[in-house]
Amino acid sequence: MKILMTLDDKVREYKELLDKKDELAEQTKLNNKAVEDLEQEIAQMMVDEEKPDTTVDGFKYSLQEKTIYSKIGEDKLMEKGLDFFEVLREEGFGDLIVERVDSRTLNSAMNNLVEEIGVLPEDLAECLSVYSQLKISRRKANTKALSRAKKAQGETNG
Repeated sequence: MKILMTLDDKVREYKELLDKKDELAEQTKLNNKAVEDLEQEIAQMMVDEEKPDTTVDGFKYSLQEKTIYSKIGEDKLMEKGLDFFEVLREEGFGDLIVERVDSRTLNSAMNNLVEEIGVLPEDLAECLSVYSQLKISRRKANTKALSRAKKAQGETNG
């Protein structure tokens, strides 16, 4: 026999899911902060120990410097008499504008521009906060050569 849930039961279940969603969002926020803090600590240790990469448990971790571009606040833009979207359009980046500029897309475009011409144009530099941040990349380490060597060693000893 199937028991039908009432509307109130469904609403309670929905509320539980919303509460869990909020709890998970908070846990994610705390976890992301812990990951970021530890990443900066590891990056500093790599710099201090002059060891730009290390392999741990089958993964290679390497020090990378990434340049981050982010739009400065509207109040500062207004003080300068600038319209960020107008500057992007004038500099040929109007296609980045949807309703907002995605930070990853902006970073990618600005990195490509600086790589291409060597400098950030003055008008863009006035609209953006630019800083460098050390990041850690994580990749599966290539263990094929090690596996082949171990296999060959086993055949020789066997």
